[in-house]
Amino acid sequence: MKIRIEDIPPSGLSLDIEESGAALKEFAGGKLDLDFSTPVKAHLEVSKRGQSVFVSGDIKAGIKVECSRCLNEFEYPYASDFASYYELGREPEREKELKPEDMDVNFIAGDTLDTSEVLLGQIALELPMQPLCRADCKGLCPKCGADLNLGECGCGGEDKTDPRLAKLKEFKP
Repeated sequence: MKIRIEDIPPSGLSLDIEESGAALKEFAGGKLDLDFSTPVKAHLEVSKRGQSVFVSGDIKAGIKVECSRCLNEFEYPYASDFASYYELGREPEREKELKPEDMDVNFIAGDTLDTSEVLLGQIALELPMQPLCRADCKGLCPKCGADLNLGECGCGGEDKTDPRLAKLKEFKP
């Protein structure tokens, strides 16, 4: 959904949005490395003051991700509150040194704010870098690759020390 900046009333806008995962992937040009298991639902509060636009709200979605330990796919229940600040006009020069207060500013190039861009930006910021299917996930056996969550692996109880590091066992502080 696109919001024309000049159409935002002085009292602000309150929007309830529901976007399908397919629509967000299409918005990203098909280059989105996420799969959504549920539609993305968001409540947005949009206000404007001069050349500044403030967007706050909450986002909820189910996202299919791969566990970083056991590599099994699971549904991550994404829920986040956020607040973003936008300035109208073109982006600052790339070679200009940014001050700490400039890091919290987003820029709107045209005269519209695209809610799909806001949603994708917030999801990308908040999604964990190493998602886990559960906190006590044991992962995969480094020798045979068996899923240790299903039980002990079949590679035996042999010493799992790398032979190149075996000499370090003799080291005593």
